[in-house]
Amino acid sequence: MKDEERPDARVIAREAVLALFVGVGAAAIPIAVLAQARGLAVVLYESVPRALGFAGDAAWWIAIVLTVAGIVVGLVVWLAPGHGGRDSATAGLIGPSTPLRALPSLVLALVLALGAGVSLSPENVLISVNAAVAVWLVAKVVPGIASDRVAVLATVATIGVQFGTPVAAPLAYLELTGRRIRGNLWDAILTPLVAAGAGAATMAVLDRPVLTLDVPGYSTVAPGDVVGGIVIATVTAVVVLGVVYAHRALHASFHRIPNPVPMTGLGGLVLGLLGAVGGRESMFKDIGTMRDLVAAAPDVSLPRLLVLGGCSLAAFAVAAASGFRGGRVIASAALGVLAGLIGHALVPGVPVAPAIACGVLGAVVVAVRSCWLGIFIPVSMVGSVSVLPVLCIAVLPVWLLVRNRPTMTVPDRRGSPDDR
Repeated sequence: MKDEERPDARVIAREAVLALFVGVGAAAIPIAVLAQARGLAVVLYESVPRALGFAGDAAWWIAIVLTVAGIVVGLVVWLAPGHGGRDSATAGLIGPSTPLRALPSLVLALVLALGAGVSLSPENVLISVNAAVAVWLVAKVVPGIASDRVAVLATVATIGVQFGTPVAAPLAYLELTGRRIRGNLWDAILTPLVAAGAGAATMAVLDRPVLTLDVPGYSTVAPGDVVGGIVIATVTAVVVLGVVYAHRALHASFHRIPNPVPMTGLGGLVLGLLGAVGGRESMFKDIGTMRDLVAAAPDVSLPRLLVLGGCSLAAFAVAAASGFRGGRVIASAALGVLAGLIGHALVPGVPVAPAIACGVLGAVVVAVRSCWLGIFIPVSMVGSVSVLPVLCIAVLPVWLLVRNRPTMTVPDRRGSPDDR
């Protein structure tokens, strides 16, 4: 009798071809969306201020831009077809499917938020968009392929594209969805792994920004690095867990406002005030900002790092709670980078690479509840597999701390866009 739990080699090869196409195609929309967001940021914080004769990092200008961005995003959510999709706070990294008609307003809301400097990141929106578009395109070209399989491939491919961690992508998918596998684990993740690898390879070939930092090389693990890494990861997790509780309370408060325009407008105002205090380094949660911060860190005082950390934490909670569209993985990784730099400044004996890696671990595991991403993203960011043993030990207290605690995903009180 044929073993149905071990697919035939011809079936695997056929699915691998689909995975390659989906993986390569998964890079297109993220590249386009992020280019638009970066272009908007240049216009708002460089071109317009230069044309009008003032500094783009002026506190009053940051406050105005973010407040106006909140109002405009609110108008998109209120009036545009599809209403900007589902509130990002009500879904994790891998959320419910998004109807095609909601995609334009969802992408517009994301670009406006990222371009203005809202303290979120794009990954869950891009996963939703890629999955919906891939299912639609494959159904048009090859109608016989199951849509749920295409959605899985597009999802893991987009994780590979965004984080540069193709090995973690299928494992994180299983972890976050709770999907059970039948038979051999390798057979279950092989084609998703190919899709994620194809997506990550496409980004590398095109030389597009991925989550890598320029930090001193790290090759030898010392006992002090392990102890210091555990402390940094655990303290970061405790702090970010506090942000989770604050986010949930803030989300309930913001969503008492019945209309999205004043809701996100108020959120934008608060973000603008925080940005005025912390500066652009506390606003944008992209790899460029992280690289600039790491490069400047030796000349940045500890009090300034603490101010940046406090403003970034508060902005992350407010942005996620007040109706803006965006994700939490890269945004929480940025918080982890700051935590690692603060830990290194307090205890210079812990090298920068493991300090940052453990900070990212603590922040990502709490914010996203994925240990696979929490381990593999920092390895990719610091560019050293030597931090892996430290992370594998440091993840234990972090996971024990948060496994039964509330998450950043809150109940959807307003229903899906189709209900409105």
